[in-house]
Amino acid sequence: MNYSYWEKEYLLADIDYLVIGMGLVGLQTAINLKEKEPTAKVVVIDRHAWGLGASTRNAGFACFANVSEILDDLQNDTPENVYGTIKKRYQGLQKLRSKFGDKNIGYLEKGSCEIFTNENKTYLLNGIDSLQGINTILYNELGLDNVFTYKSNNSLPNTLGAIHNNFEGQLNTGKMYNTIYAFAQQLGILLYGGIEVESWKKEDTVEVKTTDDLTIKTSNLIFCTNAFTSKLTEVDIAPCRGQVIVSERVTDLPCEGLHHFDGGYYYWRDIDNRILLGGARNKDVYGETSLEIAQNETIITELKRFMNEQIFGKKVAIDYEWSGIMGMGKNQEKLPIVKEVEPNIYIAVRLGGMGVALSANVAEEVVKVMSNE
Repeated sequence: MNYSYWEKEYLLADIDYLVIGMGLVGLQTAINLKEKEPTAKVVVIDRHAWGLGASTRNAGFACFANVSEILDDLQNDTPENVYGTIKKRYQGLQKLRSKFGDKNIGYLEKGSCEIFTNENKTYLLNGIDSLQGINTILYNELGLDNVFTYKSNNSLPNTLGAIHNNFEGQLNTGKMYNTIYAFAQQLGILLYGGIEVESWKKEDTVEVKTTDDLTIKTSNLIFCTNAFTSKLTEVDIAPCRGQVIVSERVTDLPCEGLHHFDGGYYYWRDIDNRILLGGARNKDVYGETSLEIAQNETIITELKRFMNEQIFGKKVAIDYEWSGIMGMGKNQEKLPIVKEVEPNIYIAVRLGGMGVALSANVAEEVVKVMSNE
């Protein structure tokens, strides 16, 4: 492709901050930079028309913790890291809501429910035994009283009991993305889709080469490409694909609010008189360690079975299927990576499947790193 004089010399010239990745972190990083330096030229580019990796393909969960995940994480990490990550998620959600408004992002605080069946009865018993201790720590960290409560009854089929989190909510991913995108535009941030980065190098300025053989120069380069960052620089991050299905519209929903099962590997919610269900990645972990946005038929089949048997108790039609790509730590690390790689080169990545909750915090942190705060 041959770029015009106007494109090279005006649209993509004299850039103070070039953000790669037009997802939730990239857009909010650009917003924070522009608010801090209103006269700076801030440009966000993406190989897609919008942030297609996970930012517009997530399940719209405004969640920060469930008991089984906490107990599992404590087996692989320090309590400081586990509860520190939960605190970042919770604070990030509050910042997201405060800045953009609950109505604009479709936020509803319906609470969440982790269900247990005979398949994972041990998880339930361990969770009940741990509730008081976990609640005490979360009160100290978040200032929330009795985050988790146990209830022995539940309307869903085959359920032994459930642990509830009354402080979690759900949002409308489409509304949220549109709101943040429009907010960035109103500040004068330039958003260009369809530009894919091939490589970069540091000279007097930072030079970014695209797959169309265009060279873009910038004073500062910020990678907000989450799982895809590993294609452009050395980083401890592994792609993690997630599958999602959405049922047909029904007159009587079997449940409302957020639900989790099997340590969070299965997750579902109501949306527009439908049930949205995602997960089951543990049925093919190797197959889902992929950067390809595609359907995994093994997992889609399992999700449909779960939808019929565990949620509805009958067969329902599926109207939507899709996948998104998350970024995880190769060694189960869940803390995001926010740092300066070398002078004027920064990364804000590895959201651990919790990009909705962490994005505002991560975007704020990378700008602080850039300012040496």
